[in-house]
Amino acid sequence: MDAQERTARIGIVGSGFRARTMLRVLHALPDRFEVAGVATRNAADRAELAARGLSAAGLPGLPAPAYATVPELLAGGRPDLMLLTLPAGAAQPVIHDLAAAGVPVLTETPAAGTVEELAALQRLVDDGACVHVAEQYHLEPLVGAQLTVAASGALGAVTDAHVAVAHDYHGISVLRRALGVTFEDAEITARRDARRVLPSPSRADDPGDLSLVDTVHATAWLDFGDRLGTYEFDDVQYRSWVRTPALLVRGERGELRDDVVRRVGPDGLPRRSTLERVAAGGAGSHEGLFLRGYTLDGEWLYRNAFRPVRLPDDELSIARVVADMADHVLHGAPSPYSVAEAAQDQYLQLEVRHAAASGERVRTRPQAWADGASCRHTAATPEAAPE
Repeated sequence: MDAQERTARIGIVGSGFRARTMLRVLHALPDRFEVAGVATRNAADRAELAARGLSAAGLPGLPAPAYATVPELLAGGRPDLMLLTLPAGAAQPVIHDLAAAGVPVLTETPAAGTVEELAALQRLVDDGACVHVAEQYHLEPLVGAQLTVAASGALGAVTDAHVAVAHDYHGISVLRRALGVTFEDAEITARRDARRVLPSPSRADDPGDLSLVDTVHATAWLDFGDRLGTYEFDDVQYRSWVRTPALLVRGERGELRDDVVRRVGPDGLPRRSTLERVAAGGAGSHEGLFLRGYTLDGEWLYRNAFRPVRLPDDELSIARVVADMADHVLHGAPSPYSVAEAAQDQYLQLEVRHAAASGERVRTRPQAWADGASCRHTAATPEAAPE
């Protein structure tokens, strides 16, 4: 196999649900990824890895090399990059150790828990560390297609966006992209309201009891001056049967509301188009069960680069961010999602929480990462990997 085509050797730190999901995605794409090993302090999980792999959502896993420590994984697995599936606080020292060893890192969201930690992480990147963040929601097939419409100019200059697709920094990351915002300051007002609602299915099963449960409904308004963003999310929204994701983008010449695009054509007459999901495996299809992508008026907005592998939409987005990181590390491709971007999304959501708790309007301020670098990694040969 040519060096430019070889699979990326991926190491994972952690053995929780996120790590198990990552493993399932990596194992589903053996032509792109090879699991170099998993480092976890949990002895039972190491034994499970060695025997049959960690399972997720009731699905069987595949065996993978297991190590008790990160240095052991680096020495034995010789990964091209490391995926960290640790909470923000626990991840910081591991990121610093891997940076010192010259190992590229794709770390879990949020990148860090506080503004001070976010700034410190950006300084690490400024000093030459290759660190990126595994933000995936803007890469989900439908969201990716919607954001393509927003950025295409078809709606004219975007003025408003309402995003209710994911929580906290995830939702903020989609909102920023829908508005075309980078590091501009905003005035924020927000509220968090107690609600009662039907329970959602768990990761494993349908709810056993349909008694109402407590939830919190969060709403925030981010005023960037010439653009207004509304963030909304309900604590039980993921997998909910009664709380659906929604995305609205308005521009001077049209709007996108979920899967419908309204605008005026060159003939001066109104046009209504629909984002079409194109999938194999339906009635009469013998191609297998997989997503091809999304189209608008016959033009592809999103094409699934991993077809015909059978993965749900959220795991396609995970595959995309890991593949982009691997291409960046091995071939110098553009960076997938920088620490600076992740820091801004986390900063904005921290300020949203502050505004909701205080009941006051909050004004954001420029942060150090706005002018920070994004890592420029030079790929090493496998023999040069750290030991």
